[in-house]
Amino acid sequence: MQIIWDAEAAEKLKGAHTVLELETFMVKDKPVTTYCVVPAEKIGLNEFVTLDQNRTMHAAFIEAFKNNNFKLCEDLSTHLIGKFGGELDTFYEEILKRIR
Repeated sequence: MQIIWDAEAAEKLKGAHTVLELETFMVKDKPVTTYCVVPAEKIGLNEFVTLDQNRTMHAAFIEAFKNNNFKLCEDLSTHLIGKFGGELDTFYEEILKRIR
């Protein structure tokens, strides 16, 4: 997984890559959102069938985290760990550590 923090670049890459929002940090009093780019070769053919569903669940996970809905984060993480070729597993696990 590659991590980028340029929203414009993330938007451009979405056409050809799986790009997912991660976290937003304050840097010099300015919010900076990070995104991950998941290489296509990391996503198996069997996962392409559910890729849109997985993206939707990931977006719901991020939204729940932003809204401090930690129960929903925990519930969604059980469905997300192992998806995206396992590239985001450590991200989900780290968020779960923080909220517990």
